[in-house]
Amino acid sequence: MARLIPLVLIALALWFWFRARKKTAAYMDSYEAPEAHARDRHDHRGPPAPAP
Repeated sequence: MARLIPLVLIALALWFWFRARKKTAAYMDSYEAPEAHARDRHDHRGPPAPAP
């Protein structure tokens, strides 16, 4: 039993670490996506002209 506790703790630490890496990668992809899509568009429009 004394040998099992450290193994369980290590397994939990690895699980949380991989889970955090996956969530971080998903966040970075969602953060960088709008900039990449704006760069790919050729018909980029500026701000609307002011009304007279």
